[in-house]
Amino acid sequence: MSVVTREGLIHPSRRATGAARVAAAAAILCLPGCGRFLGPRATLGPGSIVRGRELYNQVISDTNNQQTLELIVRARYGEPSGLLSVASVTANVRTTALANSQFGVGPTANFQGNLVPLSLGLAYEENPTIAYTPVQGERYAKNILSPIGLDMLVLLLSMEHPPHELLSVLIRQINSLQNRMYGPQQTGSAFHDSVVLLARLEDAGQATWTSTSTKDGAFALVIHDYAPANRTVVRELLQRWGLPASLAAGNGDIVLPVTMAVGRVTKPELNIQTRSVYDLIEIAASTVEVPPEDAAQGLAGPALAGPSPFRDDLKILSSSSYPSTPVLVAVRHHGYWFYIPADDGASKLTFRLLQTLIGMRLVEGTPQTTPTLTIPLTR
Repeated sequence: MSVVTREGLIHPSRRATGAARVAAAAAILCLPGCGRFLGPRATLGPGSIVRGRELYNQVISDTNNQQTLELIVRARYGEPSGLLSVASVTANVRTTALANSQFGVGPTANFQGNLVPLSLGLAYEENPTIAYTPVQGERYAKNILSPIGLDMLVLLLSMEHPPHELLSVLIRQINSLQNRMYGPQQTGSAFHDSVVLLARLEDAGQATWTSTSTKDGAFALVIHDYAPANRTVVRELLQRWGLPASLAAGNGDIVLPVTMAVGRVTKPELNIQTRSVYDLIEIAASTVEVPPEDAAQGLAGPALAGPSPFRDDLKILSSSSYPSTPVLVAVRHHGYWFYIPADDGASKLTFRLLQTLIGMRLVEGTPQTTPTLTIPLTR
């Protein structure tokens, strides 16, 4: 609760009725100009909306980050976790006029100059109510287990500066090249080699993921302006994808339609299998630094046998005490703090992408008929 006061002195010898009139007049004069006496942390009217929205948005964002990190850490420990989605935020503001007076008892010399005979003020109190919806049931399971759609895949891959490892994270297979989460490193070496080749073209601005103009829901990878410098790179990439290198013979644009399919291709296109959000959580969990004590007791689940697709793009550190350095987000689990450093740009970007995908699935998977948990935040 924020309190705004405007004080004025009235000589003690004045009659009580005079004091009441002054109080009423002062209150009337104060109301139109109260904004002048409100600091940056206490505002009324439209100003309270500006500050309230900022605070609520920050708190909800922080708690969403914590929920996502806890979800990843629990997955590393092989533990189930519950999720809550913010359904609504309702805030009621109540204003109250205040009037106080001070009187002395005994000799005047004991309190002369130390009393405020009359003080006037205006106070407001904000009582927010936040409603949470439990995320569970068949609808949520389908959304979190379903492969990421081509529309979302293309949007992510067509960002201005996406990390090259994002392709390895989001895609399980391109044509005949498999990119398994588990198994020996050699299993996915051919896939990762193709990712490196594609990254060279993307860095040169010669490979673009886009939607086609032929029909809605159609997507393609367009390789363009690659000759003569990267003609050899394009041919090698096509061969790894099981496509004829002759597509690059004429130095023209190569348009490869992207479809959700399995197996080898019979025409120039990319048959892609994407991962689910559940898979992404498992991959992220493999980057969690497990404390030696928990590892010795077998509390954490097994890590990925091969190198994590995130590699150096996501680091979730652990500490027995709260980190002394700035953090993006931190949660406490099994007596340890797990956190992402605020100065780790690659981890912050990867976590933000995960947060986006998980948040999207949370919204899509939130049942509309589930009872809500409402918590009134009052004093």
